[in-house]
Amino acid sequence: MDELLVSLRSEWLAAKQGSLARAPLYHQIYSVLRSSILDGSIPYESQIPTEKQIVSAFDVSRITAKRAMDELASEKLIVRARGSGSYVIYRFIAKPVRAPLIGMLESLIDMSEHSIVRVVSVEWVVPPVDIGKKLELSPTDRVYKVIRVSSNEEGEPYAYYVSWTIETTRGYTKRQLELQPRLKLLRENGIILTEMQQKLSAINAPPQIAEELDITQGAALLAVRRLGCISDGTVVDILDGFYDPQRYQYAMVMSVD
Repeated sequence: MDELLVSLRSEWLAAKQGSLARAPLYHQIYSVLRSSILDGSIPYESQIPTEKQIVSAFDVSRITAKRAMDELASEKLIVRARGSGSYVIYRFIAKPVRAPLIGMLESLIDMSEHSIVRVVSVEWVVPPVDIGKKLELSPTDRVYKVIRVSSNEEGEPYAYYVSWTIETTRGYTKRQLELQPRLKLLRENGIILTEMQQKLSAINAPPQIAEELDITQGAALLAVRRLGCISDGTVVDILDGFYDPQRYQYAMVMSVD
């Protein structure tokens, strides 16, 4: 709780110099607590600071602290129980960010064209069960499994990719995959992706990936799973990408428009 109070006070001090400068004290505190609840920083069912703790941490009156808590309760963000404290009842659910696919695809192709690609393997295999289910395959259906490593123009490896793709017929070979972007080869095979579902997380580098990226086993990696869909919503391509954060950064620019 002490760490949470320190964090909340820090956010409050910053906000009161900017967007909350003219707001009443109770509203300033309510706003900081509300933001932390809505973005999941204070998760569902967790206990939030008491009025007494807020008074001490923010150096405000008991009336100010109570009004801030009352506002949160009135919005059904918290529930207050006499004798046992206040608890968050709002469930934070991360919502996907939607963006135009065309620009994203062109950016990925452009990045590929300015990278050195080494294809580790191309195999025609029965995929793992979870991959097969996402691609809506029968237990015996096969797909192309491709493992690639991308390096920057200085020859430093920054990404390790494993992709699973439904049957292609033209040029899906080790040589062609090293000569041109994989997304271009998919297009040439009539696989037109109209939607990509992408999730970002992090993993510790397992031995094989660590060796290929020339990093220490267990080092932190940015992990991306990208599902490529065609117009009817069917997933036809799955890619797992693992990036060395020392050599690759994932940046987005978003606006209120």
